[in-house]
Amino acid sequence: MEREVYVIGHKNPDCDSVVSAIALAHLKQQEGYNCVPGILSDINNETKYLLKRFGFDIPKMLYSARCMLKDIEHDNAILVSKDITMKEALDKSLSMKNKGVIVIDDDRHLLGVVSMSDLTSLWTFDEEVLGKLMSKVKFANIVKTLKGKIYYENPSFKTSGNIQLLPSLTNSMTIGKDSIVIVGNNPDVQRSIIANGASLIIIAGEDWIDGVTLELARQHGVSVIYAPFSAMKVSQLIFQSTSIEEIMSHDVISFKANEYVEDVVAKMAKTRFRMYPLLDEDDRVIGSISRYHLFNYAKKRFILVDHNEYAQSIKDLEYGEVVEIVDHHRLGGIETSVPINVISMRVGSCASIIAKMYFDQNVELSSAMAGILLGAIISDTLCLKSPTSTELDRKVADELSAIAEVNIDELAKAMIEANDSILKKSYLDLLYSDFKEFRQDGKKFAIGQCSCRFYEDYKQIKEGFKHYLQEVCMHQDYDLILYMFTDPLGKGSYFLSVGKYAHIIDEGFDNIDEMGFVKDVISRKQQVLPIIVSLLKE
Repeated sequence: MEREVYVIGHKNPDCDSVVSAIALAHLKQQEGYNCVPGILSDINNETKYLLKRFGFDIPKMLYSARCMLKDIEHDNAILVSKDITMKEALDKSLSMKNKGVIVIDDDRHLLGVVSMSDLTSLWTFDEEVLGKLMSKVKFANIVKTLKGKIYYENPSFKTSGNIQLLPSLTNSMTIGKDSIVIVGNNPDVQRSIIANGASLIIIAGEDWIDGVTLELARQHGVSVIYAPFSAMKVSQLIFQSTSIEEIMSHDVISFKANEYVEDVVAKMAKTRFRMYPLLDEDDRVIGSISRYHLFNYAKKRFILVDHNEYAQSIKDLEYGEVVEIVDHHRLGGIETSVPINVISMRVGSCASIIAKMYFDQNVELSSAMAGILLGAIISDTLCLKSPTSTELDRKVADELSAIAEVNIDELAKAMIEANDSILKKSYLDLLYSDFKEFRQDGKKFAIGQCSCRFYEDYKQIKEGFKHYLQEVCMHQDYDLILYMFTDPLGKGSYFLSVGKYAHIIDEGFDNIDEMGFVKDVISRKQQVLPIIVSLLKE
């Protein structure tokens, strides 16, 4: 399946932003794209009501455009227990063209790593190191590695780790106690080895041992197996019967799946390993990564709706890829490395543009989808009373109303009633319920807006909320914050402004009364933002 494209609205999403993301993602899905709607923070009660009424789930929450390790491709690592032999580990690595194996316990927790160099450098070890490794080898591992046939196994098998190749009897022969001896089918040699206290006889050649010799081995506790290889081949293979527990690296650098790629690149640059275990949130191994994955990964892709400025978009957008924009605001400077589709129209609601896209492409609208699109238009245009409303908004709203079989005024009234009183919200929730940040000539400013049904509510929180805005302005280095308490019936807005450029609000809006009310001003986009931008340029 094609990788996901996230359709997202702006930070502090309003109804139009959320619905536009849902509707455009659905439209793109009909065109064969793997699009997923997303939100950047919690949605307001008006939007929750609308989605619930028409049967839609709240979109997925997205926090950053940066990719985590879980978002990019990684290798399906070879996961093994600590008890397997070096030969098994090497065979697995070679069969999968992998860089080594990752050792885990029964719960998939990381125990260690065995690299290809660990597995292939065995024959460069000196005799003392090989002897120490073989002194810990298990009888079962020897049998497994040599594809052996057991004639007799001493339940208390142990070995010194000394390996001797003795195909014939010689006068200079010295058999160390508890040695492992590789022999041919010579009963005299076999009996001499038994008498000298070896721990294991490996017969290479014919699959045969006489009964007298075998009984003698039992009496002396000497294990006997047959290996279907030449004596020389056995002498090479047997060293691979060591358990990987003896050679694995315990000091392993691993990464969590929820770490960001750029952070991992910085950490990996300080190391020289070829493979790194990848762990989930419960520290279970889920795969492995290498430098290749970090320098060849696909960025997250986004379609932006109802905004087109970095300050209003998802965190770290510069690390993602914007592939399309559908908006009805001023163009705010997002740059792309390749040409993209941009649909920008001067209308009252982004939902109007997206509904028009459905109509233009002859894609059927369900009554539920028509319902939420209608609700978004109602919300963003104050039931088509906002000066931003256009004939297109009205025409689209009428068509959606007919499809959804919903009365516009009835839905508008229900959505207004679904909104909590501003008195029930914390200052934090109130500020960020619909809050947009802008940049102009090096100045940082923001305009927030909420629906306020009663003057008494505004009067009650005015002083406390203004003090809160002053703190936000100071701690977050805003030059200006303007907050609009807008009458849902479109009569106007109460203005609260703070910051070193707060005075420009009085300059730009000479009809502000003593209560801070500005008659007929209800549109941030069309009636407020252009004036502020113009004054900040002066």
